[in-house]
Amino acid sequence: MESATHRFRVRRQDQPGSAPHPSEPAAEWRQEFPYVWSEDEVVTRRDTLYFLLAGSGALCLATGTLALIGKLSEGSPRKMVPVARVGELAENRWKVFAYPDEYAQGILIHLPGKGLVAYSDVCTHLSCAVTYQPESQRLYCPCHEGLFDAATGNVLAGPPTRPLPVIELEEHQGTIYAVRMVLR
Repeated sequence: MESATHRFRVRRQDQPGSAPHPSEPAAEWRQEFPYVWSEDEVVTRRDTLYFLLAGSGALCLATGTLALIGKLSEGSPRKMVPVARVGELAENRWKVFAYPDEYAQGILIHLPGKGLVAYSDVCTHLSCAVTYQPESQRLYCPCHEGLFDAATGNVLAGPPTRPLPVIELEEHQGTIYAVRMVLR
C-alpha cells in the first residue's frame, strides 16, 4: 500500500524531468481562461465603496436638480382659455371644456351657494373621466368607483389617493376664463 504523502504529491512544472500532464486540472483551466491578472488590477473593497458612494451622490444630486427644475417650472406663463359666459350655467349644473389644450379636459361646476369651481376631469387613480353628480354634489369616477368632493376636489372614497388638480378661474368682461392648473 502506498503512503498518503506519495499519493498526493504534486508535480511542479519547473522541476527538471517533469512534463505537463494533459489531464491536469491546472492546465485545463489555463487553456480555457488564458487571462493573467496581477494583484494591482483587482478591485478592492475600498474601490467598490468609493464607486458606490460616488454613484449614490450623483443620483442624489440629479434628483435634487430635477426637483428644483420642476419647482421652478411651476411658475409657467398663464394660458387664458374662455370656458363659459357669466350666467351661462344654472346652479348645480356642470360643463366639460378643453384645457389647457384640445387633448385635456376640465370640468366647470356651478355649486349651490359656492359659485363656480373647476377641476381637471381626469381621475388621479387611472386617468378615467370624472362626472358630476348633482344630487350628492360629488365628482364620480365610474372606472373604480372613486368619489371626490365637488367643493374641494378632495378624495372621498375609492382607490384614488390624490385630489383632483384645481383649474383657477378669472372673470373678464362677462367671460369666465380658465387661467392655470394647480397640481395638488
